[in-house]
Amino acid sequence: MTIMYIHGYGSNGNATKGQLLRRMLPQHRVVSPTFDYDHRSPWQIQDQIREAVENEGVRAIVGSSFGGYHALCATTFFRGTVWTINPVHDVEATIRRVVVGSGTASDAASGFLEAYKDFDTKVFRTQSLLNRSGRWPVEVPLNFALSSDDELLGDHRPLLDLFPCHSRVVWKDDCGHRFLRFEELDLSL
Repeated sequence: MTIMYIHGYGSNGNATKGQLLRRMLPQHRVVSPTFDYDHRSPWQIQDQIREAVENEGVRAIVGSSFGGYHALCATTFFRGTVWTINPVHDVEATIRRVVVGSGTASDAASGFLEAYKDFDTKVFRTQSLLNRSGRWPVEVPLNFALSSDDELLGDHRPLLDLFPCHSRVVWKDDCGHRFLRFEELDLSL
């Protein structure tokens, strides 16, 4: 089976979590493309994900942080198992606080990131509504791996209010936002 790992903001496809997944799941093929969040709109990122899903025959997606947000949004077209690890759920506030507020984002990056306001309303919030209405597709098992001590995103309970129809939630203490304790997860794929 082919699994796609979607990295978070400021990371890349060859980062630690993608490598951990490869070691943890040697019986599967793990593809982990690099996404340019600063210079691609959220619509373009979703197009890249869709293209990779189709071209690589992806059957499961694992996304972390900003990649977890994109994994949740990919459920508009993806039919397979989804695991999100500490996903962003309030994208506009997170972008303003972490990316733009840090002073590290270029003017161009800030402009692209502003596009997330519209995208969030049209895609993420629509998927949340679908989930909350109980009309979530059964062929998309939705799973969450969440840190109880996420120093970057804080409390993840509001995320579970947005997506109450899920297959599994795994809470881990002493993980922080990075959540590198993959070996403790049963990634039922």
